[in-house]
Amino acid sequence: MNHEIYKKQIKSAIEELKILDLYRLDSDSELLNKAFDILYKKEIFKLYKIDKSLHNEYKFILFSMLTKYSGSLAFLSIQILAANAIMAGNNFPKQEEYFAKKCGVAINHLRAPVTVVWATPCEGGYRLKGKLTWASGYKIFDTLLIGFHYNGREYEAMARFENSENFQVGEVASSFVGDSMATVNIELNDFFVPSEDVVSSKVMGNYTKHKSISKTVHFALYGVGLGAVEALQDKDVKASAKSQLESIKEQFLETESGEVMDRLRIELFTLIQSVITTGMVLYGGKSILLEEKMQRYYRELIMFNSNGLNNTIKGLFKENFLSR
Repeated sequence: MNHEIYKKQIKSAIEELKILDLYRLDSDSELLNKAFDILYKKEIFKLYKIDKSLHNEYKFILFSMLTKYSGSLAFLSIQILAANAIMAGNNFPKQEEYFAKKCGVAINHLRAPVTVVWATPCEGGYRLKGKLTWASGYKIFDTLLIGFHYNGREYEAMARFENSENFQVGEVASSFVGDSMATVNIELNDFFVPSEDVVSSKVMGNYTKHKSISKTVHFALYGVGLGAVEALQDKDVKASAKSQLESIKEQFLETESGEVMDRLRIELFTLIQSVITTGMVLYGGKSILLEEKMQRYYRELIMFNSNGLNNTIKGLFKENFLSR
């Protein structure tokens, strides 16, 4: 697969998406599931079949084209791409079987300095206890990549994403954006993970220490920005916004510095927030209607920017505000 073939696959999927009531994708889980299936069947998420060094190029193409149609759909795309990338980076017995699944992720707790989910070894695998948080895509993803600690090591493993006595799915969290993604917390109560479903086992702290510089949030924010610029009706504002957005894009595509990426994230967020606010003001009162794009872009901007926030990025946002 090359760039042009991938773009054609995405364009074909988007043509099918356009038939749906796209403004309802943020609130209707069944409709979001249908939209996700369109992308899945078009093999949009099979980036594990191409060289890892090219993944960012393909993800940039995907989120540049997709995000303006639905932030919730783009967010779930981030989840399955992350799960597939982790599976592709580890050789485990059921890799091909799980590549064929719709897989989400619930491993952010591995960054915590304490054990959140712990394991007891048993015949044929492990018994898990603890709590998985912020697992999105309930009843959309059929499988979940989960994380746990045992004996000074951190593990990643596959699990069915369905409610059971030992895998207790909580109530869907209500939110002002991405409600359709059905984000839940999960109580693990003596939950059994077979050894053959273990994807990786590394020294504790490996997930945080070796987490690569990710540009995925930047790609998604940029996609929101493209949608917002396209929706602008004032020619002068549109021209200026497009120029500023493209300038930041060139910078985050070029750099491999984590410090620069963090700074550009703040610049990107601030610019897009200003573009959306200005566009809504110039459009007038109708901009608050649910079927209007700008109010959705505003909410999705907040959603994507909340992904992967750490103390460094929070500090930069604070510094940026106080410097006004």
